[in-house]
Amino acid sequence: MSPYRSPSTYVTGYVPPAPPPGFQLADFLRILDSRRGLILRVALAVIVLATAVALLLPRQYTSSAVVMLDQRKNNVTDLSAVLSQLPTDPATLQNQIQIISSREIASDVITKLQLYNDPEFNPVLAPAGPASMLRLSFWFPESANGDVALIHDQILANFLKHVSAEANGLSTAITVYASANDPKKAQAIADALTQAYVQEQVTVRQSANQGTSDWLDRRTNDLARQLMQEQAAVQQYKAQHGLNDSAPGNSLVDQQMAAINAQIVQARSDLAEKQAEADRVGTSAAAGNAADVSQVVASPLIVQLRGQQADLIRQEADLSSKYGPLHPKLLAVQAQKRDLDAKIAQEVTRIAGSLGNDVTTTQAHLNSLQQSLSQVERQATGQNQSRVELEALQSNADSTKAQYEAFVGRLRQTEDQDSVAAPESRIISAATLPLTASSPKRWLIVGASIPLGFLLGIMTALTSEWFGPLLPARLPGAPRATIINAPRRAAKAAPRPLPAVWSGPPILAELANAEKIGAAAYVVDYPASRYAQAMTALVSQFDSNEAGAAVVAVTGAQSGESKSAVAVSIARAAAQMGRKTVLIDCDPGQLAMKAMEAPSRAGLYEVLTGTVPLSEALAKDSRTGAYALAMTRRPPKLATMFTSAAMARLIQVLKEGADLVVLDCSRAGPEAGMLARLSDATLLVTRKDALGKLALSKSVSLLAGAQAAPLAIIATT
Repeated sequence: MSPYRSPSTYVTGYVPPAPPPGFQLADFLRILDSRRGLILRVALAVIVLATAVALLLPRQYTSSAVVMLDQRKNNVTDLSAVLSQLPTDPATLQNQIQIISSREIASDVITKLQLYNDPEFNPVLAPAGPASMLRLSFWFPESANGDVALIHDQILANFLKHVSAEANGLSTAITVYASANDPKKAQAIADALTQAYVQEQVTVRQSANQGTSDWLDRRTNDLARQLMQEQAAVQQYKAQHGLNDSAPGNSLVDQQMAAINAQIVQARSDLAEKQAEADRVGTSAAAGNAADVSQVVASPLIVQLRGQQADLIRQEADLSSKYGPLHPKLLAVQAQKRDLDAKIAQEVTRIAGSLGNDVTTTQAHLNSLQQSLSQVERQATGQNQSRVELEALQSNADSTKAQYEAFVGRLRQTEDQDSVAAPESRIISAATLPLTASSPKRWLIVGASIPLGFLLGIMTALTSEWFGPLLPARLPGAPRATIINAPRRAAKAAPRPLPAVWSGPPILAELANAEKIGAAAYVVDYPASRYAQAMTALVSQFDSNEAGAAVVAVTGAQSGESKSAVAVSIARAAAQMGRKTVLIDCDPGQLAMKAMEAPSRAGLYEVLTGTVPLSEALAKDSRTGAYALAMTRRPPKLATMFTSAAMARLIQVLKEGADLVVLDCSRAGPEAGMLARLSDATLLVTRKDALGKLALSKSVSLLAGAQAAPLAIIATT
């Protein structure tokens, strides 16, 4: 009895797979599983590229220094400071950070440290090499090599990328960072930057003081000239109008008027006194008592004459007692007495006349003083009018003088401050020598490249899956020759051209570099390649019909991997197109199962003998949705198994439940002919250089003798 059981035993449990409802999580997992090689290669490439970039990136060291806005004020030198004290609000701190990061300070540091000779900052001096391509300075335009101004701007821009500053929390301190590929250079840049910032404050103060001093000096000179002109105008006006003062606020006219008034008062007093004396003398003279007037009595001459008169009276009395009235001595004494009385009367008259003259003189003097006073009053009236204008001129001169003196004092203070200008910031922490590099974070780059690489790999796999079905679906017309180049690293030598006249079976496709079984992976890894497109076009020619799925037998004219590579490629291309595909590996070498990486515990023999249901024996391709049926156990006689009714029934069941059935047969021989009879088409894979040779003719004849299905040739190069 045949070991192969009835069809009802081996089809138990086989249910043709239902068409997929759409892209689901299972499809995503299937793509990940089928294209894990592509994902791993892309991820590995990204990781290797990231590692290379991390190793090529120049090491950067960062050093920092801290400056603080000092609010303490110098009470000796800053009593009248030109610039006000800096506030400590956040806006001011940000302004100071902008000053630290300014191009002016950067230019001072570059000049001080001669960084224009450093290739790290000067793109013109940067050496050519792989590492230079990763530097920002490498991407500066080449035209900068001859433009000094542009090179300077590029050096400044490159330097500013190496420095930064930030405020320390709520304090007034600012931390300055500097990075370079040399730790000592980074420390020097940080120190030079903070020192340049502090010195810039001193320079700003000195510049402000100098500018203020220059302006005060010019203003002082202008005020000095203005004061001289105004004082000269005051003096000229005084001279023109006779406004001469013996003392400030005391004019000569006023003094003269006061003196004349005093003289007039005195003259009037003298006049009244002399007039009274003259009147009394006149009255006494009229009464005969002029000699009793005090002025007369006080006259020395009168006193002398009175003394002589007294002597004559005494002599007369003596002579009268001794001699008679007619005695010559008495007469002589009486005559002398009469002469003396006449002299006294004459002197009294003279004195009275003198008093009258004095009254007249005093009156004339008083009149003269009054005339002088009137003249002086008229002069004072004119001067008072002129003095109003003089006071205006004098006020202008005094105002200019006060302003001049104030500017002179401010100028002296400013000049004193210029020599002791102090910055408003101080360095509280100098830059230290960095011991470790701050960048690049190589482990971070490599670590980040791992998930990124897998993500890019998954995206590549999804992209390949997405564009796969968009390839040409069918070749028009009858089978025809198609030139296909499989993407392979090392191409073989150029194939020999086809014979000029080919009378054998039609050449369905010409495959370049499809000698190895690994060519089947390119259908999945490179769905947009010409190889995958040609396989899609080849599959589209095997359409199912009313009898069921198309059955294609693939055999080879020579031994090798090429016919299994073509069989697996056809199965995978059909699965990529959404067709339910089953590949039966009928070759004892089982190369197709190895390529599909679909291990199975049971195979064709177990299904045909009924020991294992078909559903348990079918394995799934690791890269696509195709199913595979292996030959895990070789029967005693292959011919008996392939010609059995169970084999024919199996093919019929698969035709009813699938869209395409691919039979990977052994080399063209009796077993291949038996399987070809069960197929709808037979593909004979041969090397292109074997076309027209005897070995190919024998294979074709053998298949024709076995009454194989319509035959077409696939040539490999």
